[in-house]
Amino acid sequence: MKRKAQIIPFPQVANPNIEELLDLFLKDQATRLKEATLKQYRVVIELLQHCLDGYGPNFLSDAEYQLYERMYSYKGLEFCSIFGADKIITAIPTFLGEFMIRKVAASESLLRSSGTVTKKLCKWLAECGYVGKAKANKAIRYAGEAAKVLPAAERLARLLYEHAHSHAPRFWSAEIDDLFVIEEVLPGRIILSSLSSEIEMVELRLPEEILAYCQTGWCVNLLLGKTPRGWQIIETGNVYPVF
Repeated sequence: MKRKAQIIPFPQVANPNIEELLDLFLKDQATRLKEATLKQYRVVIELLQHCLDGYGPNFLSDAEYQLYERMYSYKGLEFCSIFGADKIITAIPTFLGEFMIRKVAASESLLRSSGTVTKKLCKWLAECGYVGKAKANKAIRYAGEAAKVLPAAERLARLLYEHAHSHAPRFWSAEIDDLFVIEEVLPGRIILSSLSSEIEMVELRLPEEILAYCQTGWCVNLLLGKTPRGWQIIETGNVYPVF
């Protein structure tokens, strides 16, 4: 007996699409939020849409990408005008863990709001039946943790920047420009592992007020110089928390 060939339907433009869903979400929040809070929601949602339009196509299946190319090339539709709620859920880690850190010069307040607003958005999508609750729960937990962790990471990045500028060495004999992982936080110092340098472990002495924000497993972009007093920070970059 011959088996019937499996027919995989070609993806269709979502109804409602992401752009429409985000607009519906903001209209719903406007009925209960004060204007100042609603303004913060609008900022976060605008950033989320910008992230999805810019980076969403990178995570599509082959068939989905064909749909995207067709709609973008012939109708001028962006990602958020083509795809639906499921793409919001899957994009939350990229938005919070990458985009908000690398692409947005965000304050601690905005970073906290980005986690709070996306958590509320994911809950709303599940409550309204646009996504399954089980699928939304992981994104909800991630966003909730981001609301706490991202501001702390931004504080650490700012403290490292200020320390580097006020304690910059004049001379150094060698340097490492790399992404470092915080392996240990000890009294007066941290132990870093270099992701690409031949020098595997580096000890970096820091004030206790900075060490208080250092967390094992977090990654930090640093340019370090080797001085007679040990490794010192020359320049600093982003801090990438684990959550």
